[in-house]
This record gives sequence, C-alpha cells and structure tokens, in this order.
Amino acid sequence: MKEVKTVWYKWTGWNLEKSENWLEEMEQKGWNLVKVDYAFRFKFEKGESRKIRYSSDYQINAKNDYFELFKEDGWELVDFQNDPWFIWRKSYQDERPSVYTDTKSLIERNNRQIRSIIIMMSVTTIFFVVIGYFFKAELISALIIVSLVFYGYLISQLYQHNKKLSKPLLNVSISPFK
Repeated sequence: MKEVKTVWYKWTGWNLEKSENWLEEMEQKGWNLVKVDYAFRFKFEKGESRKIRYSSDYQINAKNDYFELFKEDGWELVDFQNDPWFIWRKSYQDERPSVYTDTKSLIERNNRQIRSIIIMMSVTTIFFVVIGYFFKAELISALIIVSLVFYGYLISQLYQHNKKLSKPLLNVSISPFK
C-alpha cells in the first residue's frame, strides 16, 4: 500500500509561480501529485523523485483544441476538479519547460481572472441586494461590503501583478561613446 499525504496549501491566482515551484519541490522529494480538489487540498503518493514542471492555467471556455495543444507539447493534465483552473505537468531533464513563453500571455491569463471576478462580484452584489430587499436585514449590508472588499482585493492583486509584468526590463548597455 502506497503512503499517501494530504496537504492543504493556499495558492493564489496572482502568485502561481510560488505554488508551481512548491509542487516541483514536492516531486523532487518523492511526493508525486495525484489529485487536487477544493483548490486547496493536494493529495500526494510517496514514489520516486522526479523532475516535473507544473504550470497553472485559467481558461473559462477550454475547448478540445486547448487540451490537444498541451498534449502535443508533452504536458499532462493533473486530475483537477476545479474548472476553470487547470494544472499541467511535464517531465524534463535539462531545460525547465514553461507553458507561458511571453509576458503578454500571462497578462491575458490574469485579465481572464479579473473578468470572472467582476462577474462574480456583480452577481453576489445583486443577490445580496435582492435578499436584503425581501428580508430587510441589516446584516445584508455588511455582507455586501465584505464581498466587495474581498473581490476588490483579488482584482487589485491581479492588477498589481499585471503592472509588475508590464514593466520593461532595464536594458543597460555600456558604451565607450557617450
């Protein structure tokens, strides 16, 4: 019987590199990822140490060609129950592979998240307003404020990450001619 380990790990949409690196470290320690559910619960089985690159992607309307593109490039979809989040992995030896090869794609992924959060924020606010109208509860106002603060925080974190990604790298060159 294989040794199984369950880890609750908080990962965020604006700092995916940290989570992806953590998963890669777990693989190197011989904890092979087998399942992710509830977006925070990771299940591992003890196995051999592997060099596996993980990459998280946010796709709202993933079609068959999306999955085929990853499979053709050698990426494997981890058993993941949290659509629209997909976690991909790929074995490697020398050069560490990456799903995102340019900054523009990362910013687009973050923008997809922002649009989804705005929709969720709108639906939640409308729901609380309707409930408040029928039940005249003062608690509803507090729930609206808390949800707006929560969604606003998520949006601001993604926006700040996009801003950081958009900053051009310093291109320093030393020239004998000034």
